[in-house]
Parts: sequence; structure tokens; C-alpha cells
Amino acid sequence: MTKALVWGTALIILLGAAVLAGGASQPSSVTKPAIGPRDPELSRCQGLGEAGGQDARCRAAWASARTRFFGGAAS
Repeated sequence: MTKALVWGTALIILLGAAVLAGGASQPSSVTKPAIGPRDPELSRCQGLGEAGGQDARCRAAWASARTRFFGGAAS
């Protein structure tokens, strides 16, 4: 019984140390992907936020993007 208590305590201490050590190794800075935007119009619309939903150019750009992604109309 005493050996099990010692081993359990040691295991808990080791797991706690591993968790604390893992938290210290987080990256120091966030980097953006190297790939640029494929469609500058969609990037402009993204910058507009909710107002992009009312913009005719944005709605047309999103419709074009959906058509490219999903293909033509289903028959």
C-alpha cells in the first residue's frame, strides 16, 4: 500500500512538471501564412465586415467564388 502511494505521488508530480514545462514552450510570435490573398476583391470585402453583405461588388465576388468552388448549377 505504501509503495502504491509513493508511486502515485511521483507520477502526479511528474505529470504536473510536464504540463508546466509544456506551457513554457509556446511560440513567442504569431506569423501569417506566406500565401497572399487569391482574390483581392474578397479581401476588400472581408475588410468591410458586416457592410460587405450590402455591397453589390462583394455579393458578386462571393457568388463568383462559390461558383468556382462548388462548380456550376446542379441539374
